[in-house]
Amino acid sequence: MRRSSVSLLALVAPALMLSACSAEKSEDAVAAASDAAAEAASGVSSSKAGPSIGGAVAPGVAFTYAYAFSLPAKAISSVQQEHAAACQKLGSARCRVTGINYDQPGEDQVSARTDFLLAPDIAHAFGTDGIKAVEQAEGKLENASVSGENAGNAIKLSQQDSAAVQAEIARIELRLKAPGLTRAERVELQQQIAGLQEQLRGQAVERRAKEASIATTPVSFTYASESLIGGGNTFGRAAGASWSSAKTVLSFVTLIAGVALPWVLLIGLAVLAWHGLRRRPAAAASAAEPAAPQ
Repeated sequence: MRRSSVSLLALVAPALMLSACSAEKSEDAVAAASDAAAEAASGVSSSKAGPSIGGAVAPGVAFTYAYAFSLPAKAISSVQQEHAAACQKLGSARCRVTGINYDQPGEDQVSARTDFLLAPDIAHAFGTDGIKAVEQAEGKLENASVSGENAGNAIKLSQQDSAAVQAEIARIELRLKAPGLTRAERVELQQQIAGLQEQLRGQAVERRAKEASIATTPVSFTYASESLIGGGNTFGRAAGASWSSAKTVLSFVTLIAGVALPWVLLIGLAVLAWHGLRRRPAAAASAAEPAAPQ
């Protein structure tokens, strides 16, 4: 069995914390998960299914899954199609393909990406099945990550702000009903109400976007042929590292030459000019001497 990145195990334990937290504390749980992941990065084994957030989705947290795979170049297209077909089988209400990309710069060089939008409760299982399809095609999981945003808390704060804005609108409307207002004062109060109502509309749009991020989970699969990630064997990776080092040295030498060359040329011109100036008096003196008698 192939081992996936050791960082995947680091996200399992913090994930259980996320599933037990409320919406108000989910942001702290996500931060704790990140810290725990760094501490456990030296583990010796990992879950082939990648990071998990437990059996239940943490309330109020909008998650995003990302998986990176390496496969033989000839297998990437079929695996990508298999993943898209698995999403289609779930139905558009549970899974939708939001983007597909396939690039082949060379015969054995392929990179691709497929983006999905899934129901939160099946996102992790979909990733697990995706890994299995890759392994059946003689590929492996290179990296996986789960990021979370405390959208529920942001929604609550937005609702509180909107309530305060609505209270301010009600206060201004009472002032408009008061007798004795000049026309200029009335126009100014009406403009204030219009500005506050526009603010309410903007807050409502932001809340709907946050609510949508909680209701759906983006999942991305990226694929790369082994030749694009340093070769499929130790010799290929070593050759790639050597070439990278050579390019670095060449770039440094080119930089030094570019800086020093103008100064070298300037010094050379100065030396030539100096020799030219010294030769002129000597030539003039030689011309002034009388010719020897014959």
